[in-house]
Amino acid sequence: MMLIRIPLIQSKFCVKNAPQSVNEDAVPISSLDKADIDRLNQQALSCLVGNRRQARRLAQMALAAAQRQQYARGGAYAELNHCWLAYYAGEAEPACERLRAYFQHSGDLEGGMEVAALRGAYASRRGDFADAEQHFLQARSQAAQIPDSLHKFMLYARLGVDALNRGDTQDGPRNFLLALDIAERFGSPAHRVNSLSNLASSQHDLGNDEDAIPLLVEALEIIGTQKLKYQQTIVSANLAMCLLATGKPAEALALVEPFYEWPEEDLAVRAFLFCIAAHAAILLRQPESALQLLLRAEDYARRGQDLEEQMHAWLVRGKLDLHAGQTAQALASLTQAHSLLSWTRNPFHQQQILRGLSDINAQLGEWQAAYGFLQQYQAAYEASSKSARASRSLMRNLEKEMHSLKAERDKALELQAARESENVKLEHLNRELAHQILHVNSLQDSLKEQAMRDHLTGLYNRRHFETCLNAILHEADADAPVAIAIIDLDFFKRVNDTYGHNFGDEVLIQFARLVEGQLRGTDMVCRYGGEEFCLLLREADSVIAAHKIDDIAARYRQLLIQQAPHSLSGCTFSAGIAEYPRHGAGRHELLMRADSALYAAKQAGRDRACIADATG
Repeated sequence: MMLIRIPLIQSKFCVKNAPQSVNEDAVPISSLDKADIDRLNQQALSCLVGNRRQARRLAQMALAAAQRQQYARGGAYAELNHCWLAYYAGEAEPACERLRAYFQHSGDLEGGMEVAALRGAYASRRGDFADAEQHFLQARSQAAQIPDSLHKFMLYARLGVDALNRGDTQDGPRNFLLALDIAERFGSPAHRVNSLSNLASSQHDLGNDEDAIPLLVEALEIIGTQKLKYQQTIVSANLAMCLLATGKPAEALALVEPFYEWPEEDLAVRAFLFCIAAHAAILLRQPESALQLLLRAEDYARRGQDLEEQMHAWLVRGKLDLHAGQTAQALASLTQAHSLLSWTRNPFHQQQILRGLSDINAQLGEWQAAYGFLQQYQAAYEASSKSARASRSLMRNLEKEMHSLKAERDKALELQAARESENVKLEHLNRELAHQILHVNSLQDSLKEQAMRDHLTGLYNRRHFETCLNAILHEADADAPVAIAIIDLDFFKRVNDTYGHNFGDEVLIQFARLVEGQLRGTDMVCRYGGEEFCLLLREADSVIAAHKIDDIAARYRQLLIQQAPHSLSGCTFSAGIAEYPRHGAGRHELLMRADSALYAAKQAGRDRACIADATG
């Protein structure tokens, strides 16, 4: 699979030349035994992405042979390969309950892991990240109980892609490193290329192109000694994207030009390829060439029904419109790109789109809109920079951990080969290794929790809040309302200017603690950005929410905030309230209505809460 969520592809590559292969052209199905069927399924798994036609032929052959032999396990894995082929082809989620039940009944943890990963991949594709996370957690739990294998390699690659889908820049690299570890021990050059490309992808996502480029260069060096045309295309496109980001459009264009007529039937890859080429042509002031390349990209993205690449194409279209001096058309193009932005958790695209919308609105004299987009851009940039630093540090620490683990594991294997009689020592080393792996997992869990929190107040951050809001609204009963309130601390800039930013931070901390103390266990509060906070109240309508806000406001006025040599009291805030389903059925509409109500509260003089107008 590939994920085009930043202008860089995360691809789960496969081995095209598995050992002990079955020659499907020379061997009749009737002569295949169970071991042959197992090898066919393994070969199909290896070819799932790199050579899908071959994967389909192998899976069909394995299924036919398994049915003839009445070999249930072989048939189940053949069907599983067909399910993954359907996923990669963009088809609807197949019914896999029977497969899940079979693997569970037979005690086949590897098959159960694959089914859980498949369901997680489909959930992630449709944007249901909470459901995807549950399935992937199940797959991870089963993976911990089985030896390393190609199936396990593929799982870690999928877990990494899913983590980046959810905006988790910590868990993504960790899983890619685990996949690389397995590839180096059990895989082929193609597996190593996959892992290196995915690691590079996760770093480019955060703007760490100086870390991404060496990984991609190493991948191309491996490809240079192998016949890996599919991988060469993807890695070259990824490297070209990094070169664009570092101001080298001519080098980027030279990298992708040889693949214009690439026959691979992966429309999303082709869309990505031509988006890169079009963007490079724009930077090189070749508008006519850029237009022709972009038209091809748009066609592939549309035919492939790939929302990410459609967004990418709209972004490039906006850049081309600006180059042609068509400001109004550029605004329309970037607005289209912005409408698709929520589907991808892509900070690179997000920043480009927000900054472009700010600049264009400024050119058109729409100063309020320009300022709003500029604020969003600054917030996204600051968040991305912080995540980039954290990810870089995590990568370094995890690489050290993995190096240490690999060294101890290699030592244990050498001892086992040389001295089989010293099983006690080997078992001890294995226990120590398992302990260290648990330590790494524990560290990652801690980092994951930190990634959900605002570093100053300790409240949940905006990304986690919006993810939870999506899940809550999805499960909500129309008869049980859900209220949200956006709160903005009044004249907070004046506090910073008068007392200093350290005192301003203390105000934010004290307010966060105040709000937390007034909420029920089912309620939720996050720091939405700057001096803005967002509350979620389950089974509460807008009137109940307004009473709660009034109570918090009264306590906030009475709150004495002290930080030597300053003290402050009588603080106020403004709030906007919206209610599900009365004011909207989805996250975007509810937040928009609450934000409009907040604006009305400010216009009315601040120090009050306004409920959204039911008529919209």
